[in-house]
Amino acid sequence: MTTKKLSDLIQEEVTNKSETVSETAQTPTIPSNRSRMTKAQLDELITQLNQALQQEKKQVDTLQNQLKTLETELKDERALSRRLQTELQAAEDYQSQLNEQKQLVEKLYTQLQQKEELAMELAEKNELIASLQAKLQEDSKPLAETASSRELVVQETALTRQARELEPFAAPVSTNKPLTNDDIGWFD
Repeated sequence: MTTKKLSDLIQEEVTNKSETVSETAQTPTIPSNRSRMTKAQLDELITQLNQALQQEKKQVDTLQNQLKTLETELKDERALSRRLQTELQAAEDYQSQLNEQKQLVEKLYTQLQQKEELAMELAEKNELIASLQAKLQEDSKPLAETASSRELVVQETALTRQARELEPFAAPVSTNKPLTNDDIGWFD
C-alpha cells in the first residue's frame, strides 16, 4: 500500500466535495429541444449557468483557502514536533547527568561518613595517649614514694608499650616539607 501526502489527500477531498456539490447544486432546467428555445429562455439559462459557475468558483476558493490553512497548520505542527523532540532529548540528557551526579554525591557522602568515623576513633586514641602520657608523668614523679622500683619499671614498660601501639594513630608532627606525588599516592 502506498502512502499519500497530506496535500494529495486534501486535494482529493476538495475534488470529491466539488463533484458532490456540482451534482447537488441547482442545475438549470434545460429544455430537451434547444432549437425551439426563445431568447428569454436562453437568457434565463445563461443567467442560471453563470450563477452556478459563480457558486462553484466561491466554493473552490473556499476549499483552496482551507487547504492553504491546513498546510500551514501542518507545517507548524511539524516544526513543533521537531522542537519537542529536541527538548525531550535534552531532558533525557539532563536526567542522565542528574543520575550520575546523585551517584557521585552518594559515594562522596559514604566516604565522608567513613572519614568522620576514623576522625572520631583517632580523637579517642589521641585522648587515650594523652591520658597515658599524663599518667606516665605522674607515675615518674613519685618514684621515691613507690614501693619498689621494679613495679615502676613494669608499669612504665606497659605504658610505653601501649603508647607505642597507639602511636600510629597520633596526629603527625607538622613539617614544612612539601608533599610529593609518592607521599600522596598519585601515579600517572
